Amino acid sequence: MLNLKNLKLLILEENNLVNLTTNSLDINNPEIKYSVVKPNGSRIKTALNNINDITLVVKSGLVLNLKNKDFPSRAKIKNYHMAVSRYGVFIDHDRLKEHYRYVDKNIHDSVLDLSIFIMNPYKWEKIPDSDEGVLHDKKLLYMPRYMNHKDDVLFKQDATAAIDAFYYGVLGEQAVVYNYTDTIQKETENILETYGYCFDKLLPYLRGVPDKEKRRIEYLSQKTSVRIKNTREKIHRLYHE
Repeated sequence: MLNLKNLKLLILEENNLVNLTTNSLDINNPEIKYSVVKPNGSRIKTALNNINDITLVVKSGLVLNLKNKDFPSRAKIKNYHMAVSRYGVFIDHDRLKEHYRYVDKNIHDSVLDLSIFIMNPYKWEKIPDSDEGVLHDKKLLYMPRYMNHKDDVLFKQDATAAIDAFYYGVLGEQAVVYNYTDTIQKETENILETYGYCFDKLLPYLRGVPDKEKRRIEYLSQKTSVRIKNTREKIHRLYHE
């Protein structure tokens, strides 16, 4: 496993939620040193221009509660260009993957989410100008779902059942990354989103977050807490005690 004391972390400041990320690190992982930069071009290009060692790269707005056991060893990571997750949360799920073609036929298992990734600069011979199409020939290690508990188009478009959203929310109880920036930044939400996303986990990290975004997070957390939070926590304890 990777020792968090030696983990380098780069935050890409792409929105008004950077304090959400830095607060979570200062509270949960004070041993980790991090840098904040504004993207200059693509995320991959920005990362490679700002690091010189294996680094966790995250978009601003993600809440982190990292544990040593959740990271592969440095020796393993050095065999890959990047560790990434897929854009479609359930694109490898036997049943739910079929739902994507009804809401966005462009989502498939090669479409990646670059809001969080572990970059190994030693495997890159040149820095690309774009994120588009540069990873097709790269060796990639895939993160488990709880490493990037993110918002997903199936929930946004009401394209699956409430029970699927609920059990995804249960998984969120053990997540080390909460990645709900898209839902925070839009003006509406539906029941599936409040079932599937653990907005209440964001509340301890609101210091310095701009008022508009802070009020939105508090509103979403209230919706989640009323509808599902207690049940979600009880089911998670049932499976893990």
